[in-house]
Amino acid sequence: MSILLLKGSMVRIAFYSHDTFGLGHLRRCLKLIQAIRCSIRDVEGLLITGSPWAHLFPCPPGFEFARLPPIVKRGPGYQPQDKGADLTEVLAFRERRLKATLRDFRPDLLVVDNVPCGLKGEMLDALRNLREESSTKCVLALRDVLDRPERVVQEWSAVGASEALESLYHEVWVFGDEKDLAEMVRLPGMSAARLRVCGRIGLGGELDREARGHKGALTRNTNRPQPRVLVSGGGGGDADSLVTTYVEMLRTRRPEITSRIVLGPDFPHTTSRELIANNGFKARIDPFVSDLPQAMRGVDLVVAMAGYNTTCEIETVGQRAVLVPRVWPREEQLLRARKQERSGRAEVLHPSDLTPESLWTSIRACLARPTPQRIDHTGAQNAALHAAVLLDQGLIAGQAGMETS
Repeated sequence: MSILLLKGSMVRIAFYSHDTFGLGHLRRCLKLIQAIRCSIRDVEGLLITGSPWAHLFPCPPGFEFARLPPIVKRGPGYQPQDKGADLTEVLAFRERRLKATLRDFRPDLLVVDNVPCGLKGEMLDALRNLREESSTKCVLALRDVLDRPERVVQEWSAVGASEALESLYHEVWVFGDEKDLAEMVRLPGMSAARLRVCGRIGLGGELDREARGHKGALTRNTNRPQPRVLVSGGGGGDADSLVTTYVEMLRTRRPEITSRIVLGPDFPHTTSRELIANNGFKARIDPFVSDLPQAMRGVDLVVAMAGYNTTCEIETVGQRAVLVPRVWPREEQLLRARKQERSGRAEVLHPSDLTPESLWTSIRACLARPTPQRIDHTGAQNAALHAAVLLDQGLIAGQAGMETS
């Protein structure tokens, strides 16, 4: 796919990622930016993020991070990362910064990740200003599954999402399939929105292009003396149960497998230190890796939670998986994991059933399966083409296939 800018002017694109938990929103935005940079010449932009971990990832050339004071999700509620700060004051500061940053940058395109009004409605004033005072095109980007529909309706109604979807956004990009779209159309304001089904987002960057060269599952060494298992905690904030159960399985069952455990930057520091200091189970432990898909390609099985990026990357690499989804305070991961289970692509273990014995049973069952076929996810590339058409600035798009509504 190639898209050429004919007018010679610089295209300015801003992304907003509220980032209250984990790495998923940040990583998804970075993949979209990579695809847009590969598709539109002469582009510069901002990634406005509340993630405390943005420094762990390189910002794509031509883009800059614009940092917001982090607010973190604790169970069903929120609190500033700075524990001495007042939540109301931090939200008000973030709202002012968003408004000023977008007013000064004046993007041609704004992409808002996952939350129509921003965290606790912090984006609404900025969105209204852009619609009233500029020609900025505003897009809402949604992952495949949000949560139980009744929970989403409650949250969206509380912050005025219907208004935003009906009058402030030009398009909504759904990074899932038509079945996911059918569920979302029932949400407040979505029936009036201009919806675009982009498909799921793959690996990003060079790995996407390399993976597309493989017709089936990526080649693995079948002569290894032991299966290799990668355990991923995602961002790590609620991965301690999965990781400690896996470690206990290694200690008690002593399986003939080689293990690599990636904890995630939010993994509890006390538990992390204990695991590293008492690594009698002979597993490699990494606090963080910036390229998880590359790590997935070197193993025979992935044990992970069921976040959007992780699940899409498992599919794109063509990997066996045991999924232990988060079930509280959102059921998003559980709903996604059950879809994987129904398609026969993963073993799913509910966290209430998680024990060393049940985990080992699931791992053995999964290793006995054939390696699944790769799924070539091109959601980021399709979104980049939608962006080019939406900007309507003399862009010529290549004839690449698009998944659209």
